Amino acid sequence: MPYIPPEEVISPKASWRLVDVIIDKGPENCAYAIGMWDRKRRIGFRWNGSDGAPLGNPQSRGLPTWVMLDTALNRAVVKLVEKLNPDKTPIVRAFLAMKVEE
Repeated sequence: MPYIPPEEVISPKASWRLVDVIIDKGPENCAYAIGMWDRKRRIGFRWNGSDGAPLGNPQSRGLPTWVMLDTALNRAVVKLVEKLNPDKTPIVRAFLAMKVEE
């Protein structure tokens, strides 16, 4: 079984609502997403799985999950998006309500 694409990772359902995957480096690498965590705008992170470990990390009760990054890392992630996936930059900035010069 191949890895589970980050667009399909929707857990933990009680707290997380996926809005958009902003970086996906593919199997055996990482993914970042924007979403709502307990009604707050946040950046989520996870390690994608692989053929041998399709759930990736983190996971809970056999379900792939997202973990929330410290908001102090938001600017660093936006710079990473600018470099790796520039088309997503306006979406991320608008979602996080960040000004261009920040």
